[in-house]
Amino acid sequence: MSISITDFQAQPDSGPQTQQIQSAIDSLEGRGGRVVIPSGVWYSGTVWLRSGVELHFEPGAVLKGTNHPDDYPFWDSTVDGKAVSRRVGPRAFVRAYDCENVSVTGLGMIDGDGGCGGQIEGRYGAEGHPQNLQFVHCRNVTVRDIRLRNSGSWMQVYHACDSVRIDGVSVWNHPGHHTNDGMDIDGSSNVKIFNCDIDSHDDALVFKSTGPSPCRNILVQNCHMRSNCHGIKFGTESVGGFENIRISNCMVSRSANPSPIPGFPEGRPVITGVALECVDGGRMKNIHVNGLTADGVFTPVFIKFGERLDRRLEEETPPRGCVEDITIQNLQGRSVGPHACSITGYPGYPVRRVRLSNLDLWLEGGVQDDSEVMQDVPENSTAYPEVNMFTKKTDYKLPAHGFFLRHVVGLKCENIVLHLDAEDIRPPYIQDDVRELTIKDCTSQGKDW
Repeated sequence: MSISITDFQAQPDSGPQTQQIQSAIDSLEGRGGRVVIPSGVWYSGTVWLRSGVELHFEPGAVLKGTNHPDDYPFWDSTVDGKAVSRRVGPRAFVRAYDCENVSVTGLGMIDGDGGCGGQIEGRYGAEGHPQNLQFVHCRNVTVRDIRLRNSGSWMQVYHACDSVRIDGVSVWNHPGHHTNDGMDIDGSSNVKIFNCDIDSHDDALVFKSTGPSPCRNILVQNCHMRSNCHGIKFGTESVGGFENIRISNCMVSRSANPSPIPGFPEGRPVITGVALECVDGGRMKNIHVNGLTADGVFTPVFIKFGERLDRRLEEETPPRGCVEDITIQNLQGRSVGPHACSITGYPGYPVRRVRLSNLDLWLEGGVQDDSEVMQDVPENSTAYPEVNMFTKKTDYKLPAHGFFLRHVVGLKCENIVLHLDAEDIRPPYIQDDVRELTIKDCTSQGKDW
């Protein structure tokens, strides 16, 4: 069954059509079918999807958020004890909760218009601004071909969902806030992300586990992530962990709307190509990255196992978890910063079994004086994980120009080539408390490591 929102007296280029759009969706509850958004601009506040309903956008259709906070009612995301994460924003533009067989499709656009432009205040801060798409505890979710623009916070959130397919989605998220991620997969399983193009002020593609559910069985292929922050990031929250995730044939590059992130120099807007951060408990295991191009990043690879143990929920501190069985191969990286890549655990809790193979990295280099190098690198195992966490956000550099390795067991480095744009006095790698290290066919400036 297919119905149009115009069947319920929705009018384009008029005032909020929230009630009319919601009535169209609700009319298919229990029956299922397609709700069509025709060509035109349709203003709305929060709408709720229902099981079995497809919200379909015809070419030229724009669902545009209003600029009135009251049009996005506060929702307690811990209702019934199911959505157990503060990171599931209390306000959303298009939301589905406890639904199955639900989808958003078509060649139109969902434009959050900046989520009320910062008018919403309170203890949630920017996280209280409406998220454009929010799926919570849903099964069999499809989001295909849609363009997503200017959310008030994270662009699209999939929290504790199962069986999700995101294909051909285009994201532009630059309304001027500091929480404008492109895509957040939070504690969801059996997820496929294909052919997406993301440009965001904050992290582009993020895997989080803010509650007990892990991110598990996820496939990412043929996506382009543009960002002023991180390209591909695991964390920071890792309560339930990350398992069995494969990323292939993807690219990370600078945003088309460059704007520096606090703590990082002007002109160096992409912090990492891929960041694997597990610092709040949870197991990070069986992560495979193959065929990644990272262009113009501050650091191509960052792997951190820590003990921040930050809680987004009121519950006991979790066990520390693990980081193990990580593979990064066939990576082309061009760094615009002198920081080394790093793989670090903390005393008594090493990162285990990492394989780096076929990495071709162009690095800035240029360190010529020992006074620029941090000789005694602090652990900072409880700190927020970031590439400059060891140097305390100063101008000091790590003591290696390629890789800083500490508290690692079972690391294999094969066919890694480091190119330096400028001569550097630091060695290609530094190891501290590293066991079972294998280095084969690795060179820097044409010389063996």
